Amino acid sequence: MPSRPRSLMAALTLVLAAPLVVASAGPSSAAVSVSWARQAGGLTQPTHVTSAPDGTGRLFVAEKRGTVRVFRKGRLLSRPFLDIRSRVRTDGEAGLLSVAFSPRYRAEPHVFVAYTTNGNDLRVTRFTASSRTADRVRTSTGVTVITVKHPDRYSNHFAGQLAFGPSGLLFVSTGDGGGSGDPAARSQDPRSLQGKILRLQVLGARAACGRRYCVPPSNPYAGSVPGRGEIWAVGLRNAWRFSVDEATGDLWVGDVGQGAYEEVDRIPAGAGGRNLGWSCKEGFATYNASRCDPGAAYLDPVAVYGRGYGTSITGGFVYRGARYASLLGGKYVAGDFGSGRVFYLDGSRRRGAGRLPGVTSFGEGRDKELWAVTISGGLYEMRAS
Repeated sequence: MPSRPRSLMAALTLVLAAPLVVASAGPSSAAVSVSWARQAGGLTQPTHVTSAPDGTGRLFVAEKRGTVRVFRKGRLLSRPFLDIRSRVRTDGEAGLLSVAFSPRYRAEPHVFVAYTTNGNDLRVTRFTASSRTADRVRTSTGVTVITVKHPDRYSNHFAGQLAFGPSGLLFVSTGDGGGSGDPAARSQDPRSLQGKILRLQVLGARAACGRRYCVPPSNPYAGSVPGRGEIWAVGLRNAWRFSVDEATGDLWVGDVGQGAYEEVDRIPAGAGGRNLGWSCKEGFATYNASRCDPGAAYLDPVAVYGRGYGTSITGGFVYRGARYASLLGGKYVAGDFGSGRVFYLDGSRRRGAGRLPGVTSFGEGRDKELWAVTISGGLYEMRAS
């Protein structure tokens, strides 16, 4: 058994079958204490939690098996909001990975999901609800937006986070294709969609370009620049969770490391074409010198931590809620799946702020308060003091 899981979902059996082992290394005592109030249980390996701009106050939880569940008025509904189990491959890190709701959901109730197909590829599909308040979406409404090919021999590093930016464009993270050390060197290759963050126009795309998505003309490889036009950022290993800070438009990325470092990266709003370094770099360190380009400008991480603190980062959010604004306002809150540690960034300093073992995803309610889910099936609401 390896001492460190390759990435988040590869660690499932370790977390479910073994007691949590916590290393002694870490930051000094935190000024803010964060705890997590359990609001529901019984979920089946939840991978993502989010909300919709529908005015209902509901939360939506993606389950690895291929279902999306609804949490409404303190209760988890028994019937899934969406059930695509027949379409989803679930071995290894594969499964239903995330869900995102159209910013125009009240008028156009489109919901986008990222999942691994039975053919082992990453796919984004759009479904349409009958109304903004519907508690179920028919699978027959699904249309494929984009499919990113994945090597059949690997069942890891799919990434699969979806998030809309303030301008209504959809960001999508893709893994490097799996295996150890990016064996095919895809992350640095602008001709490959793997190991990237993509930026797509999916709202009004049919009218704008006659397709299910358009390449925004301001994307760094759009037009005559060599590379795939869908790409927004390169050099990622497996950005399992990233978020968009609606106050600034910045992307905050938790990129899962190879074997030495986990990292938090911040891509400033509008800064397309940034190179996060993998697999030349892991964190601040050189991982594979043969992959380094002397002429490249690599974006340094905001924060890095090693094996003594955790083993698989679960990216979080810049806190923009009102309830704890005096404590955490404008601070990035995230955690580690392997060690269960939760932390926030005070500038570039990582401050420990409690624990949530097996955390697979953080999410925001419509009021911007933070929620989280764990691989053991819990839904939690954040408390801070």
